[in-house]
Amino acid sequence: MAASAEAGVAADRPGSALAGLLQAAVALPVLVLPMRAGAVQAGEAGAAVLSYRERGLMKVTEPVAWVRLDLDGQWEFRASGVVDIVSGASPRLVTNQSGEPVQSLTGASIRDRRVGGELGVMRRVGDVKVGLSHTRSDEDDYRSRAIGAQAAWEFDERLTTFTAGVGRASDRVRSAENPGLDEPRRTDEYLIGVARVLSPTAVVQTSLQASRGRGWYNDPYKLTLTFPPGGGLPVLARDIRPNHRASLAWLTRYRQRFPSLAGTLQAEHRYYRDDWGIRAHALEAGWSQDLPSGWSVRPALRYATQSAASFYSPTVPQPVPAVHSSDQRLGAYGSLSPSLKVVKTLDGGLSLEASAGWYVNASRWRAGGGGTPSFETLRASYVLMGVKRDF
Repeated sequence: MAASAEAGVAADRPGSALAGLLQAAVALPVLVLPMRAGAVQAGEAGAAVLSYRERGLMKVTEPVAWVRLDLDGQWEFRASGVVDIVSGASPRLVTNQSGEPVQSLTGASIRDRRVGGELGVMRRVGDVKVGLSHTRSDEDDYRSRAIGAQAAWEFDERLTTFTAGVGRASDRVRSAENPGLDEPRRTDEYLIGVARVLSPTAVVQTSLQASRGRGWYNDPYKLTLTFPPGGGLPVLARDIRPNHRASLAWLTRYRQRFPSLAGTLQAEHRYYRDDWGIRAHALEAGWSQDLPSGWSVRPALRYATQSAASFYSPTVPQPVPAVHSSDQRLGAYGSLSPSLKVVKTLDGGLSLEASAGWYVNASRWRAGGGGTPSFETLRASYVLMGVKRDF
């Protein structure tokens, strides 16, 4: 029950758009603790705060902190922690009482808090690195635990890196309105990828991630109220989705440095599909420009488009189907998101960063047309402030 932008593409859990922002943010600056002792040869530590706001809907403040240690070039340890502080109104009911399906917000403001963290360790043996990780996330109506294993092999004079990984998440879905609800969901994920240094100034990376889950995918807060044409008793239906979800995501990234311009071109494409019928593309292009006195700026533009889930409908069909959802994150739409990042590098490995971005999701922006007619345009913005130190 958090952010509602692009959740259909990223995952089924509300707030996944926000999680995507944080994953991008964690790759940025961070605050550092002065830790240089024993066999620690390198590492970083940092913190960032993300503020995300949807116009007229949810507001989320998300502080995150992390640390990474490299011991003797053989062991790597990492840890991170995050807190989501959520408030605002959330779409609860889709009704066509006025003639056209529209979203109706919750009557009272929602307040929630999520606390999460990750621990990971990696060991290098020659040209191979193997690692393990454990993550957890807790909020009032949702709990998640996950473990993962990953291996990376560098060869061809370390110009090529092959990566493979596997993970399992065990979740529990609850409801603040139904104390008796406590349903499980388990998801297995698999990843393979390869990165190749093409030249001293260019690198490309591509990866495939497959996911297969089974369990409770319904949203306990979503309802659909439909008034039949020509009169008759209205139909009220709860959100009921399939008890399984299999997906495949293909991500490709390209980086090209232009020394004469003191800048770097950054481009990526992500294709996503699942057995719910969603097909999605996301394209992003950015330019990182070095400036005098340790400054750099990175403007970027992201476009995403997706088709609707096969069981999505803003009204309840007749006869009432076994699976149905009016959650518009499962509808067909497109989105644009411009962003700007500014980084200042200081002495001693310290760097400061500020980022700002905007989301606009609309049915008319779906590639090829055919967006969901009842899709209500979502406008959101975010600001991220971070500090990091390498040591």
